[in-house]
Amino acid sequence: MYRLSWPCAAFFCRFGVVAVCKVEIIHDDEANVYIATSPDLKGLVVEAETLDELEKEVRDLVPELLTLNLPKLHAKAGTHVSFFQPPVAV
Repeated sequence: MYRLSWPCAAFFCRFGVVAVCKVEIIHDDEANVYIATSPDLKGLVVEAETLDELEKEVRDLVPELLTLNLPKLHAKAGTHVSFFQPPVAV
């Protein structure tokens, strides 16, 4: 697996390497929503009331953003979305 933000990601995906999109999730206590962003995929910012809704929205949005951000990414290349919740500072 190869992170989308790493150099030459589109090149390696053309040869069947699976690209990984890391998604970071935080919970906004004030608004009571979960927020997802990605250091690997420009423009990915999603918020939802539950983690299940958030995951569905992210998985629906990733293919569109891949088309916009990495037009040379081979259509047959697999992409794996991994979710990461940073530790909360105490």
